[in-house]
Amino acid sequence: MAKISIIIPVYNTAEYLDKCMESVLAQTFSDIEIMLVDDGSTDGISPAMCDTYGKRDTRVRVIHKKNGGLQSAWIAGLTESTANYITFIDSDDWIDTDMCEKMYAHTDSSFAESEVIAANYIVEKAGERRRETQGLEPGVYTGSALDEIRRNLLGNEVRPITMSRCMKLISRKLLLDNIKYCDPTIVMSEDVNITLPVFCDCKRLVIMKGSYFYHYRTLWDSMSHDYNPKLLNNLELTDKTFRDILWDKKVLNADAQMDREFVVMLLVVMKNVLRSGRTDTLSLVKEIFLRPDIKKKIDGTVVNLNSKANKLLYFTMKHPGAVTVSCMKAIINYYDKKTNQP
Repeated sequence: MAKISIIIPVYNTAEYLDKCMESVLAQTFSDIEIMLVDDGSTDGISPAMCDTYGKRDTRVRVIHKKNGGLQSAWIAGLTESTANYITFIDSDDWIDTDMCEKMYAHTDSSFAESEVIAANYIVEKAGERRRETQGLEPGVYTGSALDEIRRNLLGNEVRPITMSRCMKLISRKLLLDNIKYCDPTIVMSEDVNITLPVFCDCKRLVIMKGSYFYHYRTLWDSMSHDYNPKLLNNLELTDKTFRDILWDKKVLNADAQMDREFVVMLLVVMKNVLRSGRTDTLSLVKEIFLRPDIKKKIDGTVVNLNSKANKLLYFTMKHPGAVTVSCMKAIINYYDKKTNQP
């Protein structure tokens, strides 16, 4: 039986799948199974590529399913997996060849059903390449130290630990026990939908030092920066969903965390509006951020921000006037052009 199941959701990513799979098949840790989940790809190439890899290596298992979105894809892979530990890789990303070996070396058999091993990652972006490090100091966290982490999982500019399901080795049982919280209608922060309850339940958390194994590819897509009116609706949905999870897990400062999280995530909504290129940007910003319930949440919730960019966005949220909006829009457009050049 494999010791690690690597779950790779695939949807129309033929252009990047080879790089991803070559990095996985070359792992120095050989006791793995690779779950390639084709989520109803429509490009006419990705499904066949998955099948080719399935024939090439007996460790590769291919699942073809009707398109249901990212959550449904990795859940399908998870339920069919057999190893005690799971790691997720998105099919347009890739990993260093020693990732599985080095992460598995940090596991503890006495916590095989309740631990998370977390590494760091590298953002791979046209015009920019940067290392991203977990907020927590490297080390092993158990008991009361985990209780303190749970009180600060959300609502911070820099989270103590990234809420991505990737760049981690997670006990399969932790994931299976918390699938019930997953809502496929969540399209932003969908990883938090599973990692939040997982972190609430885990009994051992390891933050690795260094360990920049995971290469996270970000691609500029002008369509994704068009104004998305569903973002705010999604934020309101995640606010209720994640708040309920924290209360269900008996995290007593659930409301305080989620109030801060709501305001922090409003920064994403603001950036989306400013990037949209719409001629009515100012009126749209006012419509959203002067809405009585949203303005009350912004004015009544204290959030600590260190990033200059986020401070400017936050100031614009609190004071959505013509000057602040136009200046912030110009800054964001300049940054996007600078960091997305080939």
